[in-house]
Amino acid sequence: MKHLLKAALAAVAVSAIAAPAMAQTSATQSTTATVKIVQPITLTKTADLAFGTVVKPTTGTNTVTIANAADTAAVTGAGDAALAPSTTSRAAFTVGGEGASTFSISVPASVTMTRSGGSDTLAVTLTPSAASGLLSGSAGSAGSTTFTVGGALTVASTTVTGSYTGSFNTTVAYN
Repeated sequence: MKHLLKAALAAVAVSAIAAPAMAQTSATQSTTATVKIVQPITLTKTADLAFGTVVKPTTGTNTVTIANAADTAAVTGAGDAALAPSTTSRAAFTVGGEGASTFSISVPASVTMTRSGGSDTLAVTLTPSAASGLLSGSAGSAGSTTFTVGGALTVASTTVTGSYTGSFNTTVAYN
């Protein structure tokens, strides 16, 4: 029996040496793909920035401001400029898109207005009512909100009279 046990152990040892090791040759892992589809963001201008008619000062300098709180102009400064009866307004915009989504607002810091038929210019400092916004509604439905852009310009006794115009781009983008 001792001899039989030795023979069996020898056979197991030989088969362990002779059999090749089985290494892993492949592996599999499940991966998930996701996407969120939202409505496109839209921007509609509903009013232009209009300072109205300003009577320039006879001396000194004034600042004419359209604040974001109202569509009215105000005159401040050391000059004697006045506002003539005319239409004034903030630039106003409506944003549409995916409900409950946030977005950023991009407006340049200033715009240059040029006198019609001339080369004279006025610089307007622009002030948006917000740097970002939140669309109304809930995800999966349409949402909207509004914002405005006011501004300020300087009028001096040396400002050339005439009609001045300029344009600026306003951009909104999902965050």
